[in-house]
Amino acid sequence: MLHLTDRAAITAALASDIDPALRDLLATRAAALVTDDYDLTDCTEFLIVEEGDTEADIVAAVGFSPLVDPIDGYRIDERGFQPGWDWLADQGEWLELSFSFGSDAAVVTMIARTSALGNAIKDLMV
Repeated sequence: MLHLTDRAAITAALASDIDPALRDLLATRAAALVTDDYDLTDCTEFLIVEEGDTEADIVAAVGFSPLVDPIDGYRIDERGFQPGWDWLADQGEWLELSFSFGSDAAVVTMIARTSALGNAIKDLMV
């Protein structure tokens, strides 16, 4: 798991030996955080969930699970589950979920499609 919480961490991850598809996706998302009018880099976190990472690892990193309805507490496999993410996209090898918190914070989570967590989430996309 990679938890990128600031510009330095994002820059280091982009320069590291990460999956090329992930590097391209992360570079695109990081670039979109900066324009002539604003820079949202320091209020956006990226959480990269890889094969072998667990739900408990996600909770330890960001304080919540994408597999639990944040309002009612239903789990992803329970009737009544409503996802807490604002946006979900299939990016090939990666599933991308975005969570916003008020007007000044966001967590963008990229989950390996082949991981157990990725399998649970992609089942909702059918």
